[in-house]
Amino acid sequence: MKTDTPIYANNTPIENVESYIYQGQRHSTRDTNQDKEIQRRITAGWTAFAKHRHILKGNIGTCLKRQVYNSCVPTAMKYGTETWALTTQANDKLAAAQTKMERSMLNITHRNLESVLESPT
Repeated sequence: MKTDTPIYANNTPIENVESYIYQGQRHSTRDTNQDKEIQRRITAGWTAFAKHRHILKGNIGTCLKRQVYNSCVPTAMKYGTETWALTTQANDKLAAAQTKMERSMLNITHRNLESVLESPT
């Protein structure tokens, strides 16, 4: 709802916004689609991954990498999503991002996967 009448609190005008973050989740007054929130969550996951890149991409045991990853990255990506009615498409996007991070952590590229899938057993 667009209003031309400004709202004041203690003689200070309150800014009119179309979206905002409240308790870690993006809310929008116009957009009911989850795509922007899903993309924001994926970006938050990659940001958390980058903060711990020295551990997740380093020469450290997989067990320690998994512990750091599980304590930091999914939390950033999925905080509060338990209450969402996720579409299959949104769930697939989150899962794909998580898989990319896990492959990156283990230094597995698409080229590695293709050669494994193409080679006879």
